[in-house]
Amino acid sequence: MATTLILFWLQTAFHTDPFQPLEDFAPPPPPSRTVLGTPSPTYWQNRADYQMEIEIDPATHRLRGSARLTYTHHGPFPLMYLWLAVEPNYFGLKGYGHLSRNFLWENFQRDVRRGEIPRIELYARQLANYQKTNFTLEEVALEEGVSVSPLPYRIEETLMEVTLPRLLGTGERITLRLRWSFTLNDALVEGRGGYMLTDKGPIYQVAQYYPRPVLLNDIRGWEKMPYYGPSEFATEFGDYEVSVRMPSGYIVAATGRLLNPESVLPENIRERLQRVSSETNSFIISEKDLPLKGGKGVQTWRFRAENVRDFAFAASPNYLWEARLTQVPGAPQPTLVQAFYTPEIAPLWKHLAVAAAEHALHEYSRYTLPFPYPSMSITYGGVYGMEYPMIVFCGRQRLEKDGSYTQATRWAFISLVIHEVGHNFFPMVINSDERRWMWLDEGLNTYLENLSKETFEPLIRDEEKIAEYQRVRSYLANRRSQPILGHPHTIREMGANAYLKTAIGLELLRNYVLDPARWDTAFQRYARTWAFRHPEPWDFFRMLSSSIGQELGWFWKGWFLDTLPVDIAIDTAIQVKVGPESRTREILLSEETHAVERYLQVLAKDTQSLRFLTDKRREIRDKYVDSSYIRYQQKLALSKKQFQETAQVCQSYLRREDKEGIYEVRVLFRNVGGLVWPLWVKLTYEGGASSLWYFPAEAWAKEPRLFLRVFYTRQPVVKIEIDPFGWSPDIQPANHAYSLAGRG
Repeated sequence: MATTLILFWLQTAFHTDPFQPLEDFAPPPPPSRTVLGTPSPTYWQNRADYQMEIEIDPATHRLRGSARLTYTHHGPFPLMYLWLAVEPNYFGLKGYGHLSRNFLWENFQRDVRRGEIPRIELYARQLANYQKTNFTLEEVALEEGVSVSPLPYRIEETLMEVTLPRLLGTGERITLRLRWSFTLNDALVEGRGGYMLTDKGPIYQVAQYYPRPVLLNDIRGWEKMPYYGPSEFATEFGDYEVSVRMPSGYIVAATGRLLNPESVLPENIRERLQRVSSETNSFIISEKDLPLKGGKGVQTWRFRAENVRDFAFAASPNYLWEARLTQVPGAPQPTLVQAFYTPEIAPLWKHLAVAAAEHALHEYSRYTLPFPYPSMSITYGGVYGMEYPMIVFCGRQRLEKDGSYTQATRWAFISLVIHEVGHNFFPMVINSDERRWMWLDEGLNTYLENLSKETFEPLIRDEEKIAEYQRVRSYLANRRSQPILGHPHTIREMGANAYLKTAIGLELLRNYVLDPARWDTAFQRYARTWAFRHPEPWDFFRMLSSSIGQELGWFWKGWFLDTLPVDIAIDTAIQVKVGPESRTREILLSEETHAVERYLQVLAKDTQSLRFLTDKRREIRDKYVDSSYIRYQQKLALSKKQFQETAQVCQSYLRREDKEGIYEVRVLFRNVGGLVWPLWVKLTYEGGASSLWYFPAEAWAKEPRLFLRVFYTRQPVVKIEIDPFGWSPDIQPANHAYSLAGRG
């Protein structure tokens, strides 16, 4: 009986104690990973190398492909079959992705807003796509030397099981021959790739187009969750040699390096490509070069990419080609940053796409690891935003009839480019399982996107930061939020959950709970340790925790596993005058001295003039940027003026002495929402001076619902405020202030 009671008590404590250390509720690491969140000496992962030939017929949009897939197995057990993804099968009327769609959550509202197309028309166009996809697998065979023999296989949804002729042991490899075809879909309707029709010919952005092994890892074995649309990909690293056959006159951008410019580019275009430098942007193909003059028939563009997890490409007969070299500090070679876009969208894209991409590479590298690849291409087309190694798809921007654009359009485009290029770090290098954990790439990437935008140009983050914080507050307040550690297929509000709650949570951890120096070091350590590997959520939690001298179990549990909101209120406050002897008075007031100095330190941060990319890149400055600089300088001048005035008042306050006594202020804080959270408390005194006090989340350890704090001050307090700068995700700011003015 006693044992039963103890077990019941332990289980209850586990569920109710918010300060359970991470080690007490995290699942034990497998032998291939350590308690520090790092790969162990027995960590392993497999590899998939490709040689492919791809051809598209623009008259029918039919893609035909053939491949040699060399699969290398490093796992400590034999394999009798391989699972390959065949994601074109998603685009069908009988697919689970289509049949399981819940129109409460997937009702085309986003696409309707973007294109102003009636919802019924969008749905009809989608069904029309599904009727013509016709994915056909023409060959699945084993290649051994000069002999080729067919292999048995079966297709289930977007997965294909291939039975091997013998067990594949540890360290062994096998080569498959594959041939297939299918019709690409209309990218304006659905998908992460496809075509967009224009007056000058189709624009292709091609992805999810070839059979590829799904991830086999040490945690769950094969990642066999079918592709349902919201969840993305789980793949192996490998080397790719790919030939893309397109009609003459098409310009092709792809993952990796172009191997045969002499075969596909006129001599003058090749010379421009060779002259690209880091000094200025170059147009390899300008509008006057279009259409490219060439022979009739088909051209073959050959690319090679090493150690990547996927291969994608884009093609159009109407692409402008702009480029610049950039040297990321610590990178193995300069990176060729390229933008491929059409003349009608040039007023927005010109110079800006390359600048935003280059800025992302430098900023992400600063917080993670030097960008390891030789190129980065941003391509325009029908896909709104999607990322692949060394190439991203960014499209659907809408300009005004006169070719101008709004500031909102410009800022949205900058955000899109930085976000998609940033995905080349998460998950293209730090290769998490997107099919299982959306937040581990989208959330971490959004967090770094926001940091990068802060240094791109003035004020770009100011308005959207307010909106994003409010969205997360509303998401938590509606009591229908879901844990971040949910499967992407089940998440109802992906933007609020996987993207924003994760990103804002990490931002709060960096600036509100810890400090940038400690957090940045730990985050960089995680990125460099798991580069070109497959991290899991518990690796992230463990490694960040083990790199910081502070127990963070309450944060991981409260923010990622639970759904309780932050809602802390000032319950009551009582102020009395007390008269301790001189030495005691001096000791008691030392806390307040530090709190006043802390308040001034926080205000001083807003007086520091920041540096932006647009300071040195005049070519991307327009009327909106110039206006932002004016407003930023006005804001900076106001901050400096307010700081000087406040500093005088506060310094005068610290010199005051009241021989008759000091003030004792007893404040009771109530945790209404349930999630424990650090407290920043501002006290305002008679005369206008203020102090800022910090109490860590552990202040709630003994009583998670109530926290009583006693303050000793030189002068009477007239107002008490929680989170005076709006830093926290508290859902109820209305209960953050308490007035003591006029109270006895």
